[in-house]
Amino acid sequence: MKNTSMAQLEQSRISLNKFHFRDGIYFPENYEQLNSTNHKQKWDEIGKTYYGSQKIEQVTDTSLIKQDYTLLGGRPGGTWNQFPMNKFVGSILEIGCGYGRASLHLSKEKNLNCQKYYAIDISESLLRRLIKVKQEYDFFPGAEFNVICNSAEILPLEDNSIDLVISNCVFMHIPDAQLRILLSEIFRVLKPGGSFVFNHSFHNKSCPSHIIHNLIRSFNIFGKNPIYLKQYSAVEIEEMLNACGIKPKCPQYTVELTKEYAILPETIKGIPVPFAKAINKSLKPSDRWKKRLAYGFSAYSTPLE
Repeated sequence: MKNTSMAQLEQSRISLNKFHFRDGIYFPENYEQLNSTNHKQKWDEIGKTYYGSQKIEQVTDTSLIKQDYTLLGGRPGGTWNQFPMNKFVGSILEIGCGYGRASLHLSKEKNLNCQKYYAIDISESLLRRLIKVKQEYDFFPGAEFNVICNSAEILPLEDNSIDLVISNCVFMHIPDAQLRILLSEIFRVLKPGGSFVFNHSFHNKSCPSHIIHNLIRSFNIFGKNPIYLKQYSAVEIEEMLNACGIKPKCPQYTVELTKEYAILPETIKGIPVPFAKAINKSLKPSDRWKKRLAYGFSAYSTPLE
């Protein structure tokens, strides 16, 4: 993701009327420049096969995927399991929406509905798949769809205009400086008293799996993965949220450990680590060890209702 100065950020606070609308997607005026960045090229490449979602492109009326959307990528868990049933909001913003996995789940399993849905992602390939998923499964039926291809810390939305902001497994891929800008933007556009859910969004800096990954990365000064970035402690996450303006919008919120634990990384440089997956799944840590072994954190406004 590119560095964004405050002057650039002020210029970004424009409506979607300043974007170019093509094939169901809003593109920024500087899209050619954005398209040339390593970060976007990396996510466009990942997007071609992300979670097996390319299967949607071959869906037929007799396909099992047509009858069961979870065959695309399963049911996302974590905080989504606690999300209330039959919730209706005026507007939803999804950060790093991908092909719509989280929103599809919330619409189908939790009967979440809205009047307007804003989906932003840097990967054009994933957004085109999102449009296909919407066509096939009609999640958030009747809602106005606004699909935006742009760097996530630039939100072309008005102040206090969004009722619910959601994100699933995204923030750990964003550099710290850009993440702080993004969070400030999120709490700018969120309505006072609005809600947010950042599910599995932060890596735990104490997790042995991440520590091993970091050590291995330190020996590779030429080929570091640009989307594998910083981890945080719960205190650091809370300090960052507070500094980015969470309190005036969401006075009550929770930073919660995920229920996935890891001692070993399951892959290193794309190569599976023998028995790591089975070992990690077998972990049943005591309360004392959960803070150390948890893979990451979620953060969400409370109460979710």
